[in-house]
Amino acid sequence: METTNFNSPHIQSATYDDITHALYIRFTNGEYYVYYDVMPIDYIGFLSTEDHSWYVTDRLNRKYDMKRLH
Repeated sequence: METTNFNSPHIQSATYDDITHALYIRFTNGEYYVYYDVMPIDYIGFLSTEDHSWYVTDRLNRKYDMKRLH
């Protein structure tokens, strides 16, 4: 698994499991979510975008099932 830390006002870090294709995103407000079956191309898109919050809202939330973790 690969973890990336962000210098973002909304996203603290993201961890991608390339075996299960789960993407874990920790937000700066303390919320923590897992997105299921995320295609590698979408993970790369998330890492490469200039606006990570927009990518989560516009792409990941619309395309993938997710669950809030504790």
